[in-house]
Amino acid sequence: MSDSLRSESGSSSALRWSLYAGGYAFGCAALTTFLLSDLLGLFAEVIGLPLAAAMPLLGTPALVVGAVVWWALVERRDAPTYPRGAAFGLLTALLTGALWTMRFVSVWSVEMLTAGPVPLLVGVVFGAVAVAGVLVGLPITYVRRRSRRASDAAATANSL
Repeated sequence: MSDSLRSESGSSSALRWSLYAGGYAFGCAALTTFLLSDLLGLFAEVIGLPLAAAMPLLGTPALVVGAVVWWALVERRDAPTYPRGAAFGLLTALLTGALWTMRFVSVWSVEMLTAGPVPLLVGVVFGAVAVAGVLVGLPITYVRRRSRRASDAAATANSL
C-alpha cells in the first residue's frame, strides 16, 4: 500500500473513530442523565428545557464535544492508550457539564451558583459525571486498540 493511500485511509479512519466516539459519548451522557434524572430534572426545569426531552437534550453536547476531544487526544496523536481514553471521557464529561453550567448562568446569573444548595448540587453532578466519564472512556479505547491491531494485521498480510 502506498504511503499516500495509507495516510488517506488513516485520516478517514481517524474521522470515523472520532464520530464513533462522539456518538458513544452521547449515549453514555444520555444514560448518565437518566440515572441522575432526579437532580437533573430540576436543573432542566430551571433552565427552561422541556421536561419530556430534557434527559436526552442534556447529553446532546457530548456528541460534538466527544468527537472533538477524541480526535484531539487520541486520533490526532495516533495514540489510543488507556490514559488518553480515560482523559477523553473525563474531559468530555466536564466540558459538557461546563456548557450546561454556562447555560444556567446565562439564565440565572453567576450569583445563583453560590446560593443555597446549588454549589452542592453542581459539585455532586460534576463529581458523578467525572467518575462516569473516566469509566466510559476505557471501553471505547479498548475497542479502538483492537480495531487498530486488526487493521494493522490486515495491512501486513496485504503487503506480503
